[in-house]
Parts: sequence; C-alpha cells; structure tokens
Amino acid sequence: MPWSFADLLGQEETLRRVNREFASGRMAHAYMLEGREGIGKLTLARGMAGRLFCLSPGLAGEACGVCRPCRLLAHDSHPDFLELPRKPADLRLGRFLERPGGSERVEHQPLLPFLRMKPVEGDGRAAIIPVAERMRAEAANAFLKTLEEPPGPTLLILTVNSRDSLPPTIASRCRRLGLRPLPAGTISSELVRRGAAPAEEAEGLAEAAEGSLGRALELAGSGVAPLWRWLDDRAFLNPGIVSARDLAAAWTESLGKRSDAGEKRKEALFVLGLGALALRRRLRRGLAPRRAARALEALWLAGEQVTQNVGAENVLVSAAFEVMSILRR
Repeated sequence: MPWSFADLLGQEETLRRVNREFASGRMAHAYMLEGREGIGKLTLARGMAGRLFCLSPGLAGEACGVCRPCRLLAHDSHPDFLELPRKPADLRLGRFLERPGGSERVEHQPLLPFLRMKPVEGDGRAAIIPVAERMRAEAANAFLKTLEEPPGPTLLILTVNSRDSLPPTIASRCRRLGLRPLPAGTISSELVRRGAAPAEEAEGLAEAAEGSLGRALELAGSGVAPLWRWLDDRAFLNPGIVSARDLAAAWTESLGKRSDAGEKRKEALFVLGLGALALRRRLRRGLAPRRAARALEALWLAGEQVTQNVGAENVLVSAAFEVMSILRR
C-alpha cells in the first residue's frame, strides 16, 4: 500500500500545492480530492496521511518510509489513522456512528467515535473516506457537524469523482484539490514498467483508458486488447448488416466466458463502454456529430436495459444492429 507522494503520477501541480500547505502550516482540516476514477486520488490521500505522520519527510514532502509512524502505516496498524473501505456500494450511518442495539450490526471502527479519541502516537488523527459520494443522506448529516467543528487536530480526506455528487453542505466545507487525467504516454510507460502489457499493446490501452491509469490496468488485466483494437480500428468504418453481425458476435463472445448472470451483466456494461469509447474517438476523427450522439444514446439505453436485468446477450445484439443502422443513415 503506497504512503508516499513518490507513487503519484502526473499530478505535479496539485502535489506542489499540497507540499506548500504542509510546509507553511496552512493545511485545512478537510480536503476533497476530485477527479475521475483511477487517476491517483487514493494514492494522494494516503500520501497526505503519510506526510502528516512521518517524522522525517523528504525534500519533496514524501514520507520517509522508515520511521515508526511510517512503519505502522505500512503494516496497517497506526492507531491514529482510519480509512473507510471502498465497498460496499453505499456508506450507511453505521460507518460513522456506533449504534448499540440498533438495526445495523457494526463490526468495524465507526469514524466519528474514532476521531473523538485522543491521539496515541502523535498530535492528531487522520481519516480517509474513499468515493465519498457513497454517503447516504443520514450519514452525511451525521458527518456534517464533525466537518464544521472537528474534534482537535484532525485531517479528513474525501475522494470523489465529482463534487456535484456530494451534498453542497459537505463539499463547501472541504478544500478542493483537483486531479487531472494522465497523459497517454505516462499511462503507457507505467503499463510497460509494471509488466501489465507489452509495449505494442500499452499505447492502445493507454488511449482507451482516457486518462485513467486504473482503467488502463483493468483493461490490461481483462484480456480485452484484441477486442479494443478491432473496435477502435475497424468496427465502425463500414456500417451495415455484415458489420452489425460482426459487432454483435464480438460483444456476445465475451459473455460466453461468464457463467454467472451478474458477471454477464457486468461484462455487457464493460463492452458497451468500450463501444462508446471507440465511437467518441471516431467522432474526433470525423464522424458526423449528430450520428455519433444518436449512436452513443443507443449504447446508453442498452446499458440501462442491462442494469434492469434484461437479457444481456439480447441487449448486445439489438444494440449492435441499432448502432450500425444509425451510422449507416
């Protein structure tokens, strides 16, 4: 688990700002790290926590990795640090408040009682709330008072894909740090460095990821590179019946590798997303905007059908013919 700014890629401007605030002592008690999924928000959040606790930070502000607080963080045993899990899909009140005898069975450390405790190792406490937009309304309301009146020296770090997904009362009480999409070259080099993809595939996967290293790693690990190359290079060039059949076959073939219905739905949404990405790239290469918009809408509607448990294979076949029909007109 990374605890150093050295693990953050392509966010030099944001990192300089963070280091200035640490060095000057003008840190906020709550930060909102905003940017698309997979670009380093959680890495930055952990780096900030590491910098807060480290006894001998480096010249670039990175945690040293060898002092006692750094070792405790590395072993997930620092008593003054808490990171809420990225799952489940929502954050209920039980993650924030202890509710003895309540309807929720709490088998974890709730956030707000943790923050009220006196620090054990140093002068303050730190907590990270990944994907903070998962907060349900009652959890956000319980958290709001802590944001307004933090209990002693506290560093709260929320990560979000978009500030608009947070209640305004929460977002307005956090200092925003925006993270940029990563350049394709940076992603490509990182894929090769990690051994996630050979050089001949890394460039295409980096383009497909649209600025997200996490997305690129997901694509590289899914064995989807051949499908992506075909979608990006040839699938939408000559729309017609034959092309529609080829597209439907390519999409449904990926479903055959999944036996569970939930996995089929997830895979269907994945390949529809790849199709939408290929269409957006085709738009930049000269596809008529009106046709592109209608084709993308068809894919979006197909995704809605999949999430409503309509048969994934039937949806993909129908979407393939609908998209090709739109592009042919």
